[in-house]
Amino acid sequence: MNVDKRIAVVALVLPIVAVVAIVLVTRTGPKPKDGSGAGVAVQTASTAKKELPKVSKRPKGSSAAKRTPKPVLPILDDAEEDDDGLSLQERDLAGRIEKALDEEDFQAAAGCAEEALNCPNTEIRQSMVDTLGWFGAQAIPELTPFLADADEDIRDSAMNEWSAALSDIESDEDRIETVELAMSVLDEEDALETISSEYIGIDEKLAVESLLRVIEGGGSRQGIDKAKETYEFVTGDEFVDRAAAEKWIAEEYEPPEPEESGEPDGTTGT
Repeated sequence: MNVDKRIAVVALVLPIVAVVAIVLVTRTGPKPKDGSGAGVAVQTASTAKKELPKVSKRPKGSSAAKRTPKPVLPILDDAEEDDDGLSLQERDLAGRIEKALDEEDFQAAAGCAEEALNCPNTEIRQSMVDTLGWFGAQAIPELTPFLADADEDIRDSAMNEWSAALSDIESDEDRIETVELAMSVLDEEDALETISSEYIGIDEKLAVESLLRVIEGGGSRQGIDKAKETYEFVTGDEFVDRAAAEKWIAEEYEPPEPEESGEPDGTTGT
């Protein structure tokens, strides 16, 4: 091949090589630092995550009284009827319960609780449970006696409201004080089983001291038996008496370790 032909071939090939090089550079681009080949995808996913809307959660310890709608108290719709089967006293009580709920007056509702508890009319007692339940944790002392109501439906309803209200209490000490009261008045096995589970997983000294008060408090036989059973679960020892319980606390109890705070600013984990 003479010199002129070689020059002609080179002149034809060089533009083609340049075009191919440009195409290759454009397609591949710079590789991500980690060599994964997914740099753009990762960045897009990260950006999308940051743009997701925040979800508002109900804060712990928030009052159940902020729930809506209010419970419907059907018996009160007929409270003014002469043939509704209510005595004048029951009709008056029903009206006061309704007014307390309508006006969101907890003190007035609490003032009706004992009278309603002793009322023979199951619908009035149910209305009282629904009303107290709506007021949340502040109504637990008034709601607790209804856990032992003679009517099974009212007991179940009271347990549902009681459990919901208990979840609004953050402090273990305050929550166990409430559980202790319920353990002292209940005699129904399923309810006692549900409530006694609150002793599991908390500070063992707090649990043992509370269970001692239930056992020595003169409550129902079923409640005392459940407290002894729970004591055995917490300590690993069969309940004997207060002296043995106090000895266990002195010799076996280990205070929980304080929660570790986060790492100081400017440090990173490994």
